[in-house]
Amino acid sequence: MLIGKILKLSVISVMMTIFGLSHFAYSGEMPKAGKRENVDYYEVVLVKYKAGMARKAGKMIKKYFEPAGKAAGVPGPWVMHMQTGEWDSVIFWNQGASMGALDWFMDADGEKWYAEFVKQSGSKEKADKIRADYNALVAHSSRQIGHHHKPKKEDAAK
Repeated sequence: MLIGKILKLSVISVMMTIFGLSHFAYSGEMPKAGKRENVDYYEVVLVKYKAGMARKAGKMIKKYFEPAGKAAGVPGPWVMHMQTGEWDSVIFWNQGASMGALDWFMDADGEKWYAEFVKQSGSKEKADKIRADYNALVAHSSRQIGHHHKPKKEDAAK
């Protein structure tokens, strides 16, 4: 009987921790709706290229994708090239203070980028071929969403 109660309390504690409600569970307060403040949301794309294709993919990004972004005046991602682990690259796309941009299959910046990419490629067909050639270099990828707490203004001034 005692073991059953301990197990039940352990399961409840784990569930509260998992769902981020541990503060409310131990304080006696009722949770209230609230939006995260002072955060930026990120789309994080992990990419594994086919064997020996990472360098070619990097060259394509530099030759085609980055110039289109610069010409379109849209922010590009922050990219980390991995030294160890499964992934070759981790690409961080800042989505701003809300996840609203993720509601769109193509947002306004994506539309501007694609229009410039087509212009620089010479036609939609050529642009689509370049994208297909790049995608053929990818063995697999994973897309994650997360948020980053920005430093408070008084902390940033230090």
